[in-house]
Amino acid sequence: MRRMSWNVLSSNASSPSIPWLPLVAGLLAYANSFHGGFQYDDYGVIVETSRVHSCAAWWSAASHGGLRPLLNLSYTFSWLSGGGATFAFHAFNLLAHLGSIAMVHALSADFLRRHDPSVDWRPAALWAALLFAVHPLHSEAVTYLCGRSTALMTLFYLAAMWAYARGARAATLALFLLALLTKENALLLPLALLAWDWSGRVPASLVLRRQWPYWMLCGLATLALLLHPGYWSLLWNSTHLRDLHTSVPTQLYSGVALLGKLAWPVSLDFDPDWPVLTDLSAVLPQLAWLALALIVAWRARVKRPWISLGVLWALLHLVLANTFFPRADVANERQLYWADWGLFLMLAVELRLRLSRPRAWAVVLLIACALGVLTHGRNRLYASEIALWQDTAQKSPDKARVFNNLGYVYQLAGHKEEARQAYLRALALQPEFTRAANNLERLEAGMAK
Repeated sequence: MRRMSWNVLSSNASSPSIPWLPLVAGLLAYANSFHGGFQYDDYGVIVETSRVHSCAAWWSAASHGGLRPLLNLSYTFSWLSGGGATFAFHAFNLLAHLGSIAMVHALSADFLRRHDPSVDWRPAALWAALLFAVHPLHSEAVTYLCGRSTALMTLFYLAAMWAYARGARAATLALFLLALLTKENALLLPLALLAWDWSGRVPASLVLRRQWPYWMLCGLATLALLLHPGYWSLLWNSTHLRDLHTSVPTQLYSGVALLGKLAWPVSLDFDPDWPVLTDLSAVLPQLAWLALALIVAWRARVKRPWISLGVLWALLHLVLANTFFPRADVANERQLYWADWGLFLMLAVELRLRLSRPRAWAVVLLIACALGVLTHGRNRLYASEIALWQDTAQKSPDKARVFNNLGYVYQLAGHKEEARQAYLRALALQPEFTRAANNLERLEAGMAK
C-alpha cells in the first residue's frame, strides 16, 4: 500500500466527520444508566468526602496538594449541579464517554488516512468507534460513578493523542496535563506516543524532535508524585499488599483474562475472584500469548500497521500498566476502557478489507446490537446495590469480601436475616476476616434488642 509522508503530518487530511452513529449508539446503550445509585467506593470517594461537596472545600484540598484535583473538581461540579443526586453524575460520565467515542473515531481515521490516503477508511473508523461505544466491559467506567476516574482521564488522554497526531504541540501538552491531573496513569502517554509513531513507521529522528516535550512533562510529573507525601502513602500501601514475586504472575494472569472477556463479554463480574499466583511458571501460557502478540505486532508493522498499533496499545495500557504495580483489586473491567480501542480498530479494518462493504456493515451492526443489549443489562445491575452484589456473589462464590459487602447492603436495606447469612458465608470462606466478624457482631447485637 502507498504511504503518506509523515513529514506533512495531517496537513492534507480532510476535516473529520462527526461520528453520529457511534454517538447515538452510545446514548442508547447507556440510556438506562441514569437509574443507578451510589455504589461501593462511591461512598468513600464522593458521598462521605467533604472535599467534593463545595468549591471552597475542593480548593482547600487542591491547594494543599490533594491528588487528582481535576477529577475531584468534576465530582464537585456534579454534586453541586445535582444537589447530591446521582443524575448529574451519570450525565457527566455519559458526556465523557461520548467524548471518548468521538476521539476513538478521530484517532482511527487519522491513523488509517496516513497509512494510505487513497482508501476510503471512513467505515472502519466508524465501526471502531461504534464497538467502543457499546461494549459492556465499559459499563464499569461509565455507569459506576467513581469509574469516572478512568473515563475522564481516557477522554483527555485520547484527545492528547489526537492533538499530537495533528502536530499541535501546545494542545497536546495541555491535554496531557489535564489527564495527569485527573489520574496519574496518564504518565504512560509518552510510551503511547512511541507506539503510535512506531506503528506508523515514523523515522526515529523525527520521533525525537516531536516527543521530547512530552517526556519532559512526564519526568516532571513523576518527580512531583514521588515528592508528594500522599502519593508515597499510596505507594507504600500498594507495595505492601503483595511482593512482586506474587503480584507479577497474579496480575499478568488477570490482565490476559480481561482481554479474553473483551472477545466474549458474558458473566462480567464487578469483583472477580482472580487466583493469587506465586510462580511465573503458572502463567507460561499467558507469557506465550504475549510473546506471540509481540511477534505479530512486529511482522504486521509494514503492511498492516493497525494490527501493530492495536496489539501494542493493549499490551501497554492493560498488561504492562497492570502487571508491575501491585493493586488492591487485582484487575477491574474499567481497566480495559483505555486499553481496547486499538483492538476494535484492528477488527474494523480487517472486516473492511476482507468483506464487501454491505456484509461488513451487517457483521458490525450485528455485533454492536448484541453488545448493546449486554451493556443495557449490565447497567440495570447498578440501579440497586443489592442486585449488583447478588450478581457478584453468584459469579464469585468463593470470595469473602463479596459476601461481606452483600451482607452490608442487605443490612442497610433492613434484610437482617439475609445479611446475617451473608456475613456467615464470608467468615466461612475467610475465618480471620475481621470486618465481616465486626459487621456480624453489630448486626446480632441489634437483632437481640
